[in-house]
Amino acid sequence: MLDTVKIHLVRTRLVNSYVIEYDQHLLVVDVAVRGERYVLGFIEQVLQRPIADVSLVCCTHDDPDHMGGVFRLAYLADAKVALPFAAGSGFHKLKNNAFGWFTRFITAFREAFRPRAWNMYLNRDKDREAREQPKYEGAPINPEARLKQQEDHRLHPNDSLPGFADWQVIHTPGHSWDSVCYYHQQSGSLLAGDTLLGSGSLGRLVTPAIYSNSRQTDTTLLMLEGLGLKAVYPGHGSVMEGEGLIEAVRGER
Repeated sequence: MLDTVKIHLVRTRLVNSYVIEYDQHLLVVDVAVRGERYVLGFIEQVLQRPIADVSLVCCTHDDPDHMGGVFRLAYLADAKVALPFAAGSGFHKLKNNAFGWFTRFITAFREAFRPRAWNMYLNRDKDREAREQPKYEGAPINPEARLKQQEDHRLHPNDSLPGFADWQVIHTPGHSWDSVCYYHQQSGSLLAGDTLLGSGSLGRLVTPAIYSNSRQTDTTLLMLEGLGLKAVYPGHGSVMEGEGLIEAVRGER
């Protein structure tokens, strides 16, 4: 593996996908519904790597804009799938955050009436920009093929990603109970999913407006502050680099 990690942002229509590049293998994190061909197009046309170099695909939580394309990409690249330990588990979510579903519904309902939500999801310019990105034009998935919907690995807190030992799994409930981040200690980098978002207009990280538990978010932020992060790669918005990234978030809550 390379001594210096290379993290590539792929902006698909619904989420920031990330391709982490090493000499022999590629790691892909977060793939939205119908986003797999754009991620693979980036790998082939921008990185000029064969899609067979993808050895692991994972997500930060089980929302469709982060997990919806994971199995399809893994099928096309013949890669393994790793999911957070509580992804898809209503039992874990209910047991550890009994009213989380209600909080997420209320906050999502509130967010639906804000102009920024309409601009994000009903924006023709963004639709056009997404369609113009490199797209994988290889063999399509046979409609009769049965895609494997069973993961190869379940990721627990403090695990290392299979085949990528320099990436650590960190459980970060708040946006959802199953949310995790992936931490690269050597570079001080964090793949944050929806635990943290990047606001270009504010020039800093923010917490998501849709969440399942605000108190758990505060606990998560306190834990992340202790990591001394140097770069945060969010599930939506801009990548943020520098010092005091988490302190700035906590100071605005």
